Amino acid sequence: MTGVIVDDEARSRRILKAFCEEYCPNLEIVGMTNSVQTTRDLLKEQTPDVLFLDIEMPHENGLALIKEWEGAFPSEVIFTTAYEQYALEAFHVDAIDYLLKPIQIDELIAAVGRVQARLNQQNNTTKLGVLKHLIETEKLDKIALTTFDGFTFVSPTAIVRCQAHDNYTYVYFTDGSFLLLTKTLKHYEEVVLNRKNFFRVHKSHLVNLDYVEQFIKGRQAYIVMKDESKIEVSERKRKLLLEKLEPQ
Repeated sequence: MTGVIVDDEARSRRILKAFCEEYCPNLEIVGMTNSVQTTRDLLKEQTPDVLFLDIEMPHENGLALIKEWEGAFPSEVIFTTAYEQYALEAFHVDAIDYLLKPIQIDELIAAVGRVQARLNQQNNTTKLGVLKHLIETEKLDKIALTTFDGFTFVSPTAIVRCQAHDNYTYVYFTDGSFLLLTKTLKHYEEVVLNRKNFFRVHKSHLVNLDYVEQFIKGRQAYIVMKDESKIEVSERKRKLLLEKLEPQ
């Protein structure tokens, strides 16, 4: 991560920079300014991940910089100040933390950790958005399945079926393996597997039609999949399923 320190006191800037260098190895201080105006100028040239922003400074208050910004402020903000009375106002502008001087090292480490966590979340959201777009436009032959450990990327053709399990989903593959996913079956039906060869045959089952071996009629109709699993077909889905299974 990159950071900029904004403080009118040179000693405070030096101390905070030294703390960051020694105790926050994942953070690089790439600039220091001594006023709101010089910070405005700096932000025209670069966008640090985090801004350590003093509040009480000559000429302009640090809060003014955040409030005047149109739209979301481009950096995460950690206020650093000797005054407690601005805390509530600081969090109203979505500051990630509020550190009182003299800054305590453990509080600094925790604040930087919160910045990292928020940035990671934003990055994951962005990546998933791009991935969703590529999938929907069929420019990507793999999809992301969200597991407890992260993401697993697979080809949809490797998926035989998906089965709901409370708020999770089991996905079964052609090689006999399976995964437990941390999203609902509805999520995978609407977002990830929204392709012509996947069909929701039952509230608990989403199947790859390429691997349907048999359709068994009867009062409780069901299909037999390539992995020999038997999947119940809901009454309201039978007609549409048969239409999809009919040879073209």
